[in-house]
Amino acid sequence: MSYSTTDHFEKLKEGLFQEIISINSFLELYIHIRKKRNDRLEILNKAPAFFQLTQESLLTSVIIGLAKIYEKRNKKGRTIFNFLDFIEANYKGIFSNNLELMKKQSRDYEITNELISEHKLLLEKQEPILNNLFAWRDKSFAHMDKKYFDDRGLLGEDYPITIEQIRHLIELLTDILNKYGGAYNGNIQIVKATNVTDIDRILNWLHKVEPYKIEINKLIREREETLES
Repeated sequence: MSYSTTDHFEKLKEGLFQEIISINSFLELYIHIRKKRNDRLEILNKAPAFFQLTQESLLTSVIIGLAKIYEKRNKKGRTIFNFLDFIEANYKGIFSNNLELMKKQSRDYEITNELISEHKLLLEKQEPILNNLFAWRDKSFAHMDKKYFDDRGLLGEDYPITIEQIRHLIELLTDILNKYGGAYNGNIQIVKATNVTDIDRILNWLHKVEPYKIEINKLIREREETLES
């Protein structure tokens, strides 16, 4: 069976979307666990190593995952730059039904060289944030730079990057992909973190159980003391 240009477009677009959805879920779960320190700190401290390692793993997945998608030097990888290069070389064939789609939905789905160039320029403007993102990956998360090995806090001082900037990078990828996905079949995808609050069920249950455990342990001690006397 022949592998068409549109097949490749669909596979590349969907692959990138799945990566972005995963990265966004990792990020939002990381943030959510950190917020739980405000009202469930005593429960988190019952297994501090577990929750610390979980947060570390989530953040590592976010940094490395985003860096892979934004890695311009990776000429054969699944990156946003390779996606746009592919669109630029094949957009006339991919969006051959574009005009008919525009007529049906009365929306601006026109794909042009100018639009692709605008998206590439928009990506170039993210260079200050991306440079810091790559520094985090190269100096700590994927490799071990001696300077930051014992104190990752220094990494944030030398190469500052915020949660909002990371969210911006995720949203930018989503907007670009949806522009071409919408032009292809009129559909867009919403990148939304799912099941982030599942962990609340566990933390809330432990929070309710903990007072009973304390009371039970107290009764056990009192009974033991009574028997000893």
